[in-house]
Amino acid sequence: MRDVIVLPDPASVVEATAQRLVSFLLESQSLTSPIHVALTGGDTGIAVLERVRANTLLGAVSWPDVHFWWGDERFVAAGGPDRNDWRAHRALLDHLPEAAGGIHPVASPDQGLSLVQAARDYTAELRRHQVVFSLVLLGVGPDGHVASIFPGAGDGAGIEVPGAFAVPDSPKPPPARVSLTLDTINAAAQVWLVAAGQAKRNAVAAALSAPPAPAPAALAGTAELVDPSVNCPVRDGQAASADTAAPAALAAGRDRTLWLVDAAAAGAAA
Repeated sequence: MRDVIVLPDPASVVEATAQRLVSFLLESQSLTSPIHVALTGGDTGIAVLERVRANTLLGAVSWPDVHFWWGDERFVAAGGPDRNDWRAHRALLDHLPEAAGGIHPVASPDQGLSLVQAARDYTAELRRHQVVFSLVLLGVGPDGHVASIFPGAGDGAGIEVPGAFAVPDSPKPPPARVSLTLDTINAAAQVWLVAAGQAKRNAVAAALSAPPAPAPAALAGTAELVDPSVNCPVRDGQAASADTAAPAALAAGRDRTLWLVDAAAAGAAA
């Protein structure tokens, strides 16, 4: 199911997403534990976390039940604003009323690992926790990219779920990144895509004009290639790549796919 909510402006998108996230965690904690959530970076994603921090129900969430991961991470030195995890800690994670059940950052190059090894280690961590995401939050780039899945580039197809893959040549700097695979994103119960501003209009229109992504099959254990060390694994002799127009069109949750966009980003898609 793909739902679209159009809000007046970027601030409304941030506030609505933050409120929904707190409500989602409160509801989920009564049904299951642990709760695995993949966060997104970018200014809008970080603003959402800041608003979560200000929510009056913050203390009602059972944070020890929640595990935080990242949809993608820039492979740069830890402890600086180029890292999605650094910004998330300052926006929310360092201010939780009790410690989260787990915070799972991607390794950084100053830990002595290569990009390939960082992707392998993140995949191993996902599998150690047997992660099936309750929620994946995704920003949408002006080119329609989500996580670090870019138009015409690899999406990690062929890597067993859950998994991450190395992106050595992102068209958006910094070029070296680690990303969840598209199959891992699409195995989540819910996927929320958040976009605001005129610059996102074409990407949102392209994604929402495409047919909804089909419901994912049982993905775990069906991989043709389980090594996350390459950007474009080969399947049937062809490079597996994201949709050239809008990778965001391919992101879909098993139970729900929710778009939260402002009027400027909605444009013709509203």
